[in-house]
Amino acid sequence: MTVAIIGCGGTGAAIASQLAKYKNIGSMVLADSNLNTAENVSSELRKLNDNIDCKAYQVNADDESNIGRILTEVKVVINAASPICNIPIMNACIKSKSNYIDLASDPFIYPGIIAKTAIDYQLELHDSFVKNDLIAVTNAGASPGFSDLLCKHAIQSNMLDSIQYVKIYFTEIIESDRLVSSWSPYILMLESILPATIFKHNKIVELDTDQRWKKVEFPSPFGKIEITLFNGHPELRTIPEFIDIPVEHIEVGGSTLLNNMRIDDIIIESLRRKVKENMIFNGDIFEILATSFESPEKFIDYFNRGIIKKEVLCSQIEIKGKKKDKSILYHASTLLDFEKVNKKNPLATASSYMVSIVPTIISKNIIEGKIMEKGVIAPAALSIASDIIEESEKYDIGFRESVKFN
Repeated sequence: MTVAIIGCGGTGAAIASQLAKYKNIGSMVLADSNLNTAENVSSELRKLNDNIDCKAYQVNADDESNIGRILTEVKVVINAASPICNIPIMNACIKSKSNYIDLASDPFIYPGIIAKTAIDYQLELHDSFVKNDLIAVTNAGASPGFSDLLCKHAIQSNMLDSIQYVKIYFTEIIESDRLVSSWSPYILMLESILPATIFKHNKIVELDTDQRWKKVEFPSPFGKIEITLFNGHPELRTIPEFIDIPVEHIEVGGSTLLNNMRIDDIIIESLRRKVKENMIFNGDIFEILATSFESPEKFIDYFNRGIIKKEVLCSQIEIKGKKKDKSILYHASTLLDFEKVNKKNPLATASSYMVSIVPTIISKNIIEGKIMEKGVIAPAALSIASDIIEESEKYDIGFRESVKFN
């Protein structure tokens, strides 16, 4: 079977290296806007598995016809590029009769954004995927993705009738000599600067600024950390729309500590650096500020060179639900240390490793014919959610879960 990965940056490389270990994948198509990037990943994969056939291509991932030319006899296509490319790649998959997976989309249409990045546009293609007996799994990263699966798993394993709340939080500690982010600094700022939003009373609600911050207790060694609730996280759409029981409240938030600087401090530092260059900004403010950061693709190299000293990532989810007259509190967490991850997967950071798990497992299950759903769905709709969570524990992600009954 052939899997295509479009976008061979840090996350795409991590996914590719996971799939290269899977015996049922005989060949892999690696595509990126930069041919050297795709070829470098291809070379690294052959070191992991000298039996795998890798082909590297340069593509324009937001051009449907450009993508279509490389998808001949491809079983699964993973979009690790950008939500901007979701619709062009999905259209190419319909024509090539390929199943589709991506890592994220926007939960609503942002003012002024021309690209069709919202999940609404993807859902318009649902009937076309069903007609062609294909599945398109959107928002299949870590958060969203793993978070959606945990929600479905909590429902399945505890036979919940309704959910009072879902609270998804994560925190990351980085020690570095340079201004870095383990994931897109553009998305980091977009989610943090725009007003915080939650799902409440069957709609997405914008919070006042003073409601943005919360103190959350994380597992050891983190302890209590102040996080910010994010703007427009996809779970605000994927969980209530794809979970088959009522959901009252969803919130998603997180914290990044870079050399003890919180998110707001990090953003101010990026602004300070750009203002030193020029006081006048023209264009997308998030794109401009993102250029203050080192590229996430340098993260592994900087770690190997000692520029980045540490990255530890923790995520957790708390779900309060009801089963008849009983109240059930489900809690799960993951903990990843970059130093340990890097020994296991030299192409992954702690963050990209966590993001790679769900698309890897879903791809394997599609190839093995274990996923029965068709059309455009989120991971929260998968009937084998508990099986995927169980398999994810084999990836050494420090997974822990607990259930309390009242």
